[in-house]
Amino acid sequence: MKTQKEILDIPFPDTTELERQVLADAVSFPETIGDILPLVHPDFFTTTARREIWNTITKYYNEGKPIDVTTIGTIHGPAFMEEIYRKMNDSTPSGQLYHASILRDGAAKRRAYFAATTFLQNAISQKSTEQDILAAVEQFQRTVEGPAPLQNEAQLSAILNRIGEDIQDNAIAKKEGKAIRITTGFRQLDWWTYQGFAPGQLIILAARPSVGKTAVMLHMAKCAAKAGHPVYICSLEMTASELGQRMLFSTGKVTPKQVSNGDVDWQAFELANGELAPLPIYINDFSRSLDELVTRITQSVKQGHCKIAFIDYLGLIQDTISFGNTKLYQIISRITGTLKALAKRLGIPIVLLSQLNREQVKEKRAPELFDLRDSGSIEQDADIVLMLEPKPDEGRIYMWLRKNRNGKKDEALVLVPNSTYSSFEEGNKITELREPALVSQEESF
Repeated sequence: MKTQKEILDIPFPDTTELERQVLADAVSFPETIGDILPLVHPDFFTTTARREIWNTITKYYNEGKPIDVTTIGTIHGPAFMEEIYRKMNDSTPSGQLYHASILRDGAAKRRAYFAATTFLQNAISQKSTEQDILAAVEQFQRTVEGPAPLQNEAQLSAILNRIGEDIQDNAIAKKEGKAIRITTGFRQLDWWTYQGFAPGQLIILAARPSVGKTAVMLHMAKCAAKAGHPVYICSLEMTASELGQRMLFSTGKVTPKQVSNGDVDWQAFELANGELAPLPIYINDFSRSLDELVTRITQSVKQGHCKIAFIDYLGLIQDTISFGNTKLYQIISRITGTLKALAKRLGIPIVLLSQLNREQVKEKRAPELFDLRDSGSIEQDADIVLMLEPKPDEGRIYMWLRKNRNGKKDEALVLVPNSTYSSFEEGNKITELREPALVSQEESF
């Protein structure tokens, strides 16, 4: 058996000459660049100089500008002459696609080398558990897949066939009394979202601190679990025990004072426990980084423990990829973009909690989309945005539906919390309650 040192001494896959050849091919035969664009990603190039040359070539191609030795050589100067020019003699139209494919394979081998090295180092660590190693397997696969997985376009006829199958599945589910989507926990919001949260959606639940984001999240999670959907909660702020206590209080059978004083009616406790214990709810209070959250949620879906995921909250997620002078909005964009892609890949809705800026409170108005902290990417990636507005004088909360990619928006419903602020009922309507099927086509957009 090979030792660890022998495994790690395997030569590093070197793609230097292939990278230079692909760039030389693109400059030599720009008319066929479109054939290799789907195969090549900037990260396939191992130096900044070669990545910048590739980015210039693709930019000029997309803008319809001429690509030739003079143009690219003038922009990149010595880097072009040192890296590319001497390889142009080896370029042929027929070899362009071949070289791009081989470079793609080489980039995958390079990612696999790094991933395998990291995996082995972590696997032999004394602190590693079996669960850590299984999670690392998921990370290994995603690392090797890389930033540009090869995908094929879907033909319209195939898409329509899938839609037809979905409609038939929905009809069967309705006939059997099963939920077609995952309930939001609020009847009015279910109507506005066409029966709840759908697979692949990223839902933002936003509010100022201490307004009730976590409480509303737990209400949604409990309702989804009662409907038979396994729920996975990632809590970056509270412990699993704290969340468990809040769910215990939501039953109305146990109070915070009783728990703190150790003066609990144990018969009532057992009734509450009997109500909550059968629910398929799984709580992760240890993951902190974006990559680990992605890994754990993916693993939970494969284990059948997750049909909807909740993450509390965006501002506490660590992005281990960003360094130095990376702007906050760039970090937020990577997080929301990654979670949206994850929801689509796994076919589950993901509810991500977020904070609002202070201006909304200062100006004493209802929250708007621009109140989201670093809102650009959050608003863009989200399918649904829900915002909470406290009404302490009324003892209520307004929940605003500020974005709904596939339906009505700028609607609001009233949430009435119980005495422990751990469960909610719907109060008097702010806007008229109408079923989406009855809304005119003009009003729906």
